[in-house]
Amino acid sequence: MELNLRINITIIVITIMKTFKEFLDESSLSRIKSKSDKGGMAIISGSRADKSKKENKARAKQLDRDVKGKGLPGATKVTGRWTEKDDKTGKETKVKERSHVVTSGKKGKRKFKKAVDSIARKYGQDAKLTQIKKTGTVSSTRKGGLGKDSGGKNVKRFTAGTMKPGRSSKEGDTKIKNKTFTYG
Repeated sequence: MELNLRINITIIVITIMKTFKEFLDESSLSRIKSKSDKGGMAIISGSRADKSKKENKARAKQLDRDVKGKGLPGATKVTGRWTEKDDKTGKETKVKERSHVVTSGKKGKRKFKKAVDSIARKYGQDAKLTQIKKTGTVSSTRKGGLGKDSGGKNVKRFTAGTMKPGRSSKEGDTKIKNKTFTYG
């Protein structure tokens, strides 16, 4: 009788723990979604396709320190997919990189945007995604970062749309704990 009771309690504990783990996986995406709904959120990365894995890892750690150094709350680590363009050759490369979701915390929207701009420029990123209102905007952080439009002029920014949890996109998407989201 005692052995049977112990086995049942063990099964219940394992079931509860698995449910709690699933809850944690879901809560991270839902937390990002709620911050997205409020506005004052950005997605940036320190990784570059031309850097080694070791260099990119070091850049990601330094990016964490830079985010906190600008007075922003700690970033949530995610995995992003994006098409990167080489300045010299013009060759486009699909990259999978460690990205950071940064929220404005107590900073005003203008100061938050300036802080994110300076961080993205420091790491030589093509662009960054910022969301101040309900829709996200992809802005170039350097000349030619987003390519050229049909008239041959450099694209400075474009509206990415609203956050779409559970969806993927050919242009790029972000993944947190095996849950994907994109903008559209």
